[in-house]
Amino acid sequence: MIRLGRPAKALLATTLAVVSALFLGGTFVGTDAWWPFAPWKMYSTSTAPSGPVGSTRIEIQENGSGPWQPASLHPDTVGLNRAEVEGRMPLIQQDPSVLGTLLESHAELQPDAPRWTAIRIVRSDVLLENGRRTGETRDTTLAVWPESARTAEDDAPRIITGDAQ
Repeated sequence: MIRLGRPAKALLATTLAVVSALFLGGTFVGTDAWWPFAPWKMYSTSTAPSGPVGSTRIEIQENGSGPWQPASLHPDTVGLNRAEVEGRMPLIQQDPSVLGTLLESHAELQPDAPRWTAIRIVRSDVLLENGRRTGETRDTTLAVWPESARTAEDDAPRIITGDAQ
């Protein structure tokens, strides 16, 4: 057992008080920008047993055109994680050119990978009924960059049906 002297005990007590104050402040008046002292909203809410459960993904085109294909939304590939992109969605939807930074980041982080020339953010809502999948998913394109890559498919939600799980 190690016995702490008065200065060490004072330092520990002060540290505990400061960290506690930051967490309480973040909980009651903070925003997500206060991370790691932000409100922990993700732990205080739940999903309704009937309705949509959403998730966001990116899709890309390589070398100038071709079909849209899913891509990793991870710091190793684009410099940001999914939560950071989702947190910036209002800005991205207002100014889709912001997505150009993800194309640039991918080129820098993955110089040997095929060049991404277009990117879009898609939200998939899996529909639940009484806690079970209905087999229907709705995909909605939230933003496309460059605008010239936008297709008719991007202008309306796409409903995908499959076996209920």
